[in-house]
Amino acid sequence: MNTTVFIILVVVLLVASLRLWLTANRLHRLHIRTEAAWIALEGALERRGVSARALALAGGMGPEQAALLRGLARRVEHTARGQRAHAEDELSRALERLPRSLSPELLVELADAQERVELARSFYNDAVRDTKALHENRFTRFFRLAGSAALPQYFEMSAPQIPTAEIPTGATARRSGRVLMVDENRAILLMRGHDPYRPQDGSWWFTPGGGAEPGESLATCAVRELREETGLVIHPGQLTGPIWHRRVRFSFLGQVMDSEEHFFVLRVVNAEVPLVRTGWTTEEVELIDEFRWWSRDELLATDELVYPEELAVRFGELLAANHGAVLRPLPVS
Repeated sequence: MNTTVFIILVVVLLVASLRLWLTANRLHRLHIRTEAAWIALEGALERRGVSARALALAGGMGPEQAALLRGLARRVEHTARGQRAHAEDELSRALERLPRSLSPELLVELADAQERVELARSFYNDAVRDTKALHENRFTRFFRLAGSAALPQYFEMSAPQIPTAEIPTGATARRSGRVLMVDENRAILLMRGHDPYRPQDGSWWFTPGGGAEPGESLATCAVRELREETGLVIHPGQLTGPIWHRRVRFSFLGQVMDSEEHFFVLRVVNAEVPLVRTGWTTEEVELIDEFRWWSRDELLATDELVYPEELAVRFGELLAANHGAVLRPLPVS
């Protein structure tokens, strides 16, 4: 009997010790997750502040409003973590009062920055919720497993409605899906084209893709355009992203286009891409000159015009892109 009792006690102690170790380890990992989520949120908030300062410096608003916006944007960067939410709320209220006549590219970038803030805040608050729940668990409190670790706090702030940029008179609004197609050698496929209406502008390189049809999703648009322009047939699930977003205004084929471009990543084997022209429209036959696979070094070294213009310097982002990547803005050319 004594032996049986001893074995039972040993088993109970082992089970309790295992639970203690597992709980303490999970609590430690939750604190690490919470701090990592805060760092990501802080980075997103800083980027929002930079976008706000850029708008204040770009002109288009009264001097008092611009000074207030600059001051609030600077203030949030130097505010302690405990008071950061209040400072960000004040900046949010100022952002909601921005006029729609401001620089459209900067308004788009600010809207993208705000989306990243909301996403990062959601991840952070989820981590805080899980950490708090384990802190308040009876087992954790009884054995004081949290030690002296501070209990993390939720980050609550208002989400401003960023004004939508005005579309200039006579401009055609367009949403487009574009494909950053990368092969096994880390080269990207680009097409060279020109505008028959403006031969003086020469030619430039750009990614496959085009405008979405009414009711068509951006991913479906990118897949359709890729099939028409290269002959490669894929399904939307093979795309990653969109990882980049760009608002650009340009003149093409006699029209002023106000375009929102979303860039997806596609991994391919070079030899498996047919690069046929059978799906080209009469218009595309006239304006597209050639295909070419470009390495990052070639993009950095070329004097030819490539769109988007930051493709070379941000090449690493598309190589590292994973499903569900956060949308990143590209500045307007």
